[in-house]
Amino acid sequence: MQDSFSNKILCFGELLLHFAPDSEGNWLNEQSLKIFVGGAEYNVASALAQWNNPVKFLSALPENFIGNQLESQLKNKGIEILAEKNNGRIGTFYLSSDGDMQNASVVYDRFPSVFTVSDFSTFSFDEIFSEVKWLHISTITPALSENAYQKCLDLMKEAASRNITVSLDLNYRAALWQNRNPSDKIKALMPFVSVLMGNIWSIQQFLEIPIEYELNGSFDDKNLFKQAEKSALEIQKKFPNVKLVANTFRFTNGEEVNYYATLFADDKFLVSEKYYSEKIEERVGSGDSFMAALIHGTLNGNSSQQILEDATKVAFKKLFVKGDTINDSINIEKL
Repeated sequence: MQDSFSNKILCFGELLLHFAPDSEGNWLNEQSLKIFVGGAEYNVASALAQWNNPVKFLSALPENFIGNQLESQLKNKGIEILAEKNNGRIGTFYLSSDGDMQNASVVYDRFPSVFTVSDFSTFSFDEIFSEVKWLHISTITPALSENAYQKCLDLMKEAASRNITVSLDLNYRAALWQNRNPSDKIKALMPFVSVLMGNIWSIQQFLEIPIEYELNGSFDDKNLFKQAEKSALEIQKKFPNVKLVANTFRFTNGEEVNYYATLFADDKFLVSEKYYSEKIEERVGSGDSFMAALIHGTLNGNSSQQILEDATKVAFKKLFVKGDTINDSINIEKL
């Protein structure tokens, strides 16, 4: 059971360093490289903390000065950090944030890392869930190790037993699943999920709910809405605990982007305003900022349509903010 002081949002996932070399290779001559702190769940936690939500972050950090500095960085952002400490290194990935946004490729270097080798045994459930009312995880985390998957499952089960809301972001990263079929693992998590975010393709990948409408690949294809609603209905049929199903749609053509989202809530299918830009500045973290806004709006008791519109606008604005997380230019109360 939750107590009367339960107000914190708990995020569980790997903290990463994002190395962002320029696409022309000038960083080699200049011996200078942009570095951002990232990771799907951290990006969500950072946005929520910026919007004055009390946040806890459960992760693993190396027992050295890098781990200590990262821990201090989170505390400075107002994030309570529960860090499993062991010898090893922080996970990293490489992705340029300039040049061709559509065709830029991610290079992961996160096996092994302190997170992927952790057994997550340091903290008890009472410590982890103290004052917590919401648990958020993405499907990136269970892909990283068997221990990480088991911890996701255990956390979700325990959260459900404590009447804590659980959200899941259906992030699919083929490079992390390494040709494994993720559906059985993710479907085992679903009975504990009440807020789900993804898109019709990740729903098909993870939950084996097929795309039945013929799609022409265009952002203005009306069948996208039909499929999004059908997928949401199928999810609720299979997993009746799911109350909200959000789908984001980002269509790029060169540097151009069309962006909008849908939300299925209270038996109603809602569509957001559509956004367009000739060029974007950053492709990392947009979905995470949408997830953060979805959580923020739900906890604040906003209407479903306002939750959807705010989350969509936040996610679109993030496409013009360099780095993995939002900055002060994105204030959810002043969109």
